[in-house]
Amino acid sequence: MGGLPGSGRTAVLVTIGGLVGGALAWSGSAMADRPAGTAAAQQVTVVTENREVPPGYLGTNVVCPKGRRAISGGYAYHGVHSTRNPVIVEVNAPGRTSDRPDAVADAWDLFFLNSKDKTITVEVHVVCTPID
Repeated sequence: MGGLPGSGRTAVLVTIGGLVGGALAWSGSAMADRPAGTAAAQQVTVVTENREVPPGYLGTNVVCPKGRRAISGGYAYHGVHSTRNPVIVEVNAPGRTSDRPDAVADAWDLFFLNSKDKTITVEVHVVCTPID
């Protein structure tokens, strides 16, 4: 895409993003339409854990069970929200527990900035499927 003018590159990226988003939405709705006991629904594993975030920074991850890859993840903070002392998430992305360059993303990485004066608790999540 290096040869495309700036506006053409943006249009291509927006189109690709729309296609990927549409595919994810379609697959999510297709999964939601299946009964919970079907094989496809049983393939998805969600791991939820709590993390204590002291004032300052905390880098953490949530790991999929062995033999599974991370396809999504995130966090939930249920405490008091403040624009003066926000909880900021600087990283919210797939990660790896292995240093091998060809390793499968088997975790969800998060990096929190807690500007509050006290330790807070956040829920961290990873959504996993079997490795092909």
